[in-house]
Amino acid sequence: MFQLRVFKLARSWQTLNMLIRIVAGTMGALGNLIFVLAIVVFIFAVMGQQLFRDGYINEYGDDMPRWSFIDFLHSFMIIFRVLCGEWIESMWSCTNSNGPACVPFFLLTYVIGNLVVSYNRFSYYFHIGFNDHKIYILVNV
Repeated sequence: MFQLRVFKLARSWQTLNMLIRIVAGTMGALGNLIFVLAIVVFIFAVMGQQLFRDGYINEYGDDMPRWSFIDFLHSFMIIFRVLCGEWIESMWSCTNSNGPACVPFFLLTYVIGNLVVSYNRFSYYFHIGFNDHKIYILVNV
């Protein structure tokens, strides 16, 4: 019921209607970005699992930390956590079990995933969507 009111409001409010059209127009470009980001996350999760799984098993045994590369789900969650910016704790437990080889892996994951794919492409596609439409904001002071 509430959702229908929002769409009725969008029809009558021209600025909101234009913003909804802009966001809908950029969804095609963002779909490609999300696909590329999913591939990057999958590649780094599988690579981390293959590189660091045995070190975690040898170091921790049955007392496995919450964030580990022991299986694909946990590897995926670590890569997602790195992309969100919380990578220090995960890297610390990885270096405790696998040595300094974890540092370049985490830094590469952070740089490729966060800076190159997520931020730059998202802002580029969103910027294209807003440049296609002229938005005039009138402010009454």
